[in-house]
Amino acid sequence: MENIQLIEGLSNYVNGHDQFAVMIDGPWGSGKTYFLKNTVMPCIREEHKVVYFSVYGYESLAKLKSELIGNLFISSLSKGLDKADKQFKTEDIVSIVKEVGGVVWDKFSVFKTLAETTEGFVINRQLRSQSQDSSPVLIIDDLERISREIHTSDLMGFLLTDIIEPYGYRVIVVGNSQEIRDDELKEFNMTREKVVSRIFPFTYDFNNVKQEFFQNSGNCFLQDDAEWLVGIVADHARYNRKQINLRTLEFILTTFTIIDRDLDQYWDRNTQGKADSFQIKRSVFANLFVIATEYREGRLTRDNLSLVDRLLNTRNFFFLHMKDDEEKSAAEKITLRYHDDTNLNQVIMYDSSVNDVVFSSVFDAKSFIKSWMKLFRPREKGSSLDEVANFRNMTDGQLEDLERQLLQDSQSPTASVNDILSTINNFLFFDQNDLYFCEGDYLLTLLDALRNAVSTLSDNDFLYYRADIGIMYSILAEDKDTLKKVQDILESAETAKHELHAEQLVNAIFENDYETMRDITQSGLRTNVFRTVLDSDYLGTDLLVASSKAQLLDRYLHSEYIGISNSKDFHHGENSDILELSHKIEVFTNDSLEIGRIDKFNLNNLLKTLKEILSKFSE
Repeated sequence: MENIQLIEGLSNYVNGHDQFAVMIDGPWGSGKTYFLKNTVMPCIREEHKVVYFSVYGYESLAKLKSELIGNLFISSLSKGLDKADKQFKTEDIVSIVKEVGGVVWDKFSVFKTLAETTEGFVINRQLRSQSQDSSPVLIIDDLERISREIHTSDLMGFLLTDIIEPYGYRVIVVGNSQEIRDDELKEFNMTREKVVSRIFPFTYDFNNVKQEFFQNSGNCFLQDDAEWLVGIVADHARYNRKQINLRTLEFILTTFTIIDRDLDQYWDRNTQGKADSFQIKRSVFANLFVIATEYREGRLTRDNLSLVDRLLNTRNFFFLHMKDDEEKSAAEKITLRYHDDTNLNQVIMYDSSVNDVVFSSVFDAKSFIKSWMKLFRPREKGSSLDEVANFRNMTDGQLEDLERQLLQDSQSPTASVNDILSTINNFLFFDQNDLYFCEGDYLLTLLDALRNAVSTLSDNDFLYYRADIGIMYSILAEDKDTLKKVQDILESAETAKHELHAEQLVNAIFENDYETMRDITQSGLRTNVFRTVLDSDYLGTDLLVASSKAQLLDRYLHSEYIGISNSKDFHHGENSDILELSHKIEVFTNDSLEIGRIDKFNLNNLLKTLKEILSKFSE
């Protein structure tokens, strides 16, 4: 039904003489409650008293009945209170209502005794009196979310016999019949036939979405680009044969306001990407729309976010398969669910900063803009990797030219680790299917390119773990020999990066650079500072010398080893290095004629700390 037809149907019902309820039936999150509260209720309130009541959260039918009757009674007093019969102490009931305020029915046991003795005089009479002017309306919402302790059939029977028939209420039941529990469905359907005269199917009008969620959002970008943004939402619903979930949409728009604010604040101080702000916001909205929808529908969690790593910081969303029936990865399933939309596919990219804002409400505008500029601005045309998806439509010569270009691109100083791994994956596929046309050892070339790429990574750049390669590059994962070579290169780079961080940490200790120590420690790096000190020049330039900086190392060890109760869990295998360092300090302190008493004092304190750590680790 169109919304205007639904409003007309509900208006005819509440103004008619139907002695049954009606039901609005639609998927969870499709906007039924929003539509009722913002469109239907303001319309019918002009001539009818309206009570909205959600059944969600009640654990017993008795409690639900009590609170519902109480709500109806309070509503009935809101108009014409001066006409109520004074002799039945209506004032006493009103005083109880005022006393308990917003939590009226937390004290319902106090009211219940009074209600039981006066039901025939006050509540019953008051509720019956309403229908003399115009029928009151009761909206029962969230039917499918009712407690397992309450049978929906019992609730429906109560509405008919205790609300509709004695008091003349027009009852609108709102829910999703598809979500009624299986063990209740048969009985519910039988009862519904006796209680509900009409069922109105509900779908939310996309024109209303545009007006109410985008143009009325107060956000300039959402208002100005509402047509395009609603198209993204509508096309996704249409392609996947689903209704729009307005709760998910509200989450997306609320999250986007955080992103939009941080982007604008970044551009207040920086010019990078500012000229492309409109397109960047489209890209970030598309990224957010996909990740937030996957999260809200339960497919993405904090624990399985690595499933989308294959999509990060690339425009190559093509997946090769050796077998037609091969199980698709989670990343590929996402592209199949969303990327058929041409408008979305033209702007989509994925960045970890959007994952962060979905799960933690923290957005790194600089990171997203940097990734966007790298993916969209350097290329005047699509990359060679993007063209692989169309190889089936090429001639042999065209594919050979593409392969040559891929090999050339992989050797570029700007080639990313991700792109090189994708290229290796593609070439293995071509080779195994007799589609490799170039001469020479492509694998040798690509592995050299991978070594060069990982050697130029900055400290914070991402390197893949073993499990991630298997998930993201299925053909590479099946070639055990090539997989091992790739993993050796990545692990070698990871080890080098780890050693660099360790050296930076030790340098920060002896330079008393607290900020760097804190950043490296909070990054989760687990390093053996004792081994690093022993293998470095710091031993002879900063520690075992006159004017020793032993007190700085001692202070760090107290903070990160002594002061942390479970430090043993993070520093396996360091005992022998602690012993070796202790021995060198003892020998130097005993034999050196150059150091003064303060140096000896500091070195001896460090020695005591090392022994304390050993004692702690041996417990």
